Amino acid sequence: MSLVTWHPTSPMETFCHTNPLFLAQENTWQTGGGTYLPRVNVIENKDAFFLEAETPGMKDKDISIEVHNGVLTIKGCKEDNLETKKENYHIQEFSTQSFERNFKLSDRINTEKVSAKIENGVLKVDLPIHEQVKPQKIHVAGVS
Repeated sequence: MSLVTWHPTSPMETFCHTNPLFLAQENTWQTGGGTYLPRVNVIENKDAFFLEAETPGMKDKDISIEVHNGVLTIKGCKEDNLETKKENYHIQEFSTQSFERNFKLSDRINTEKVSAKIENGVLKVDLPIHEQVKPQKIHVAGVS
């Protein structure tokens, strides 16, 4: 038996090292005020995995998702509103936001059926499992 040190501040990193579904890349939010890593949740049921990512203030036109060679890439870019740049700001903390996250997907994922939607600043990506990968119950017949 091997022991793995648990780091409560990095649950996604621990998940990625113990589960072959995802291997996350350390890309981050880029903003005028600093750098942020968009937080994600990964949920599994018998039919699919579900990835949820925090994308505050972004709309569907700001998000790009691609699956290529078993890698799921999520990109987001929210530009400043050009009309507001003419205003006489005393404080301006809103800025362009962009991020990129890459996840190495398991062969269990049916990449042709990946879908996504964004709602209330949360991007939700559905990652269905191939039918043939799901466990099948085999009946065992007795010999009389």
